[in-house]
Amino acid sequence: MEKENIFNIPNALTLIRILITFPLIYLIFTDASILYIALIFIIGMLTDFFDGFIARNFNLKTEFGRKFDMFADRVLMIGTAVSFLIKLFISKKLIKEQIFQIILILSREIILFPIILIVFILKRKIIFPQVRIIGKATTLFQSISFPLVLLNNYYSFLSFSVYFAIFTGILGLISSFYYTKDIIKEIKNLKTIE
Repeated sequence: MEKENIFNIPNALTLIRILITFPLIYLIFTDASILYIALIFIIGMLTDFFDGFIARNFNLKTEFGRKFDMFADRVLMIGTAVSFLIKLFISKKLIKEQIFQIILILSREIILFPIILIVFILKRKIIFPQVRIIGKATTLFQSISFPLVLLNNYYSFLSFSVYFAIFTGILGLISSFYYTKDIIKEIKNLKTIE
């Protein structure tokens, strides 16, 4: 098996996405401007577009990069969302509508985390199926919906964020269905190889 060169621009952008999570969490807990928080989150999510674009167009795709990319998406999305919820809870500003919207936005992660955990416990291996268009669409709408929910906490005219959250939730459910189907297929393939 040919050794992959993992030291490339797409993987560096993916690493940036993970690293951005930590200053974001810090900004959330230090009451920084919500505009800065939303802007940095969007920049982090834009690295997801650019790492894939560069990898595909400059023949820099690697198996490591594919898995690293999926991991980085979850770190940024879940890390930021959970921090935001904790901060609002501590400051007694958390409202049911926001919890509902964030759960919708994270529907894919909420459904898939237990499945991936069970597979890992049983197989001692995390299975990363190939990315589907529906998965990328879910990530795209998460990157739009979540900042809208953040900003809606401070700017009431953005109350339409609920529609984005619902649409993202639907995409997340569809994505979870296909992802679970692909995991089952990968498990069957592993059994065949074994």
